Amino acid sequence: MATGSVTLLEAAKYGDDQLKRGVVETLIQESPILEMMPQTAISGNALKVQVENTLPAPAFRDVNESYSRTHGTDTERYFGTAILGGEVFIDNYLVRVRGNVTSVKARQYAKFAKAMSRTYDKYFFDGTGTAKDFKGINALIDEGLGQKVLNASGGGALTLAKMDEAHDELRSQSSADVILMNRTVRRKLTDLGRNSAGYFSLIDVGDDRFGRQIMQWNGIPVRIIGDDKDGNAILGYDEDPGDGTSDTTSIYYVAFGEDENVTGLLGLGGSFDVVDFGETEAAPGHMGRVEVYPGVAIYNPLSIVRQYGITNA
Repeated sequence: MATGSVTLLEAAKYGDDQLKRGVVETLIQESPILEMMPQTAISGNALKVQVENTLPAPAFRDVNESYSRTHGTDTERYFGTAILGGEVFIDNYLVRVRGNVTSVKARQYAKFAKAMSRTYDKYFFDGTGTAKDFKGINALIDEGLGQKVLNASGGGALTLAKMDEAHDELRSQSSADVILMNRTVRRKLTDLGRNSAGYFSLIDVGDDRFGRQIMQWNGIPVRIIGDDKDGNAILGYDEDPGDGTSDTTSIYYVAFGEDENVTGLLGLGGSFDVVDFGETEAAPGHMGRVEVYPGVAIYNPLSIVRQYGITNA
């Protein structure tokens, strides 16, 4: 059962736990997904959603004529959450050498939050839901909860025309809230706009919620998805478009929204635990724990589009 929705950015503004606020702020600064996507708190570990299937059929009628009964249909789906977190340990040596336990702890928690945000981003796309992780958008799209547009048979270079075609498949609202891609594709998009007559006006510059400059395409923020915690590209050129060769990547057009489009999930009532246990007896150091219960839900299959088969050409 959903209990409310808020972005992590808004959630970080409230509460008097400075350590927790610092962790959350680092998470959203490192992840454009967590920065922008609303998070729906659910009371348990799964959310039951009625995914729109068909619409009712309005009709005209003559005087004294009755209407035919009609109704829309929905498909019942369940979206689950997983447990993501870990323990932070700060050796007493670091505390004593640096002389400021607060700053030493803040640095280590910031490092952990950075790694955690990159892990979340990876599984937002690639989670299977079959192991300990949650089911990501690639698996959900393959199940029919999103649209797929092949860039070119066997893979092909990015074109503005194909981007227009892919974006038109997003019909839950007039335009996407964000376009997600890797750095190389972003650079190629800039080059296309610069060298295509009449198209450069579609490429603009805006700011994210922290005032950092970002690119826009048709007024839609273009956000870069970088590397996972191990330094591997999350949206690398490692996808097989169907020709048996893994040499392409994807672009994602996403519309966010609670109860209607794509939303994040936070299980156990939106619990986000950041606990500092202080110095431990078992080991010479200070220990803490960070834990959250994330997931992803797609209410409308027309709210997300994956344009795949894009080569590095």
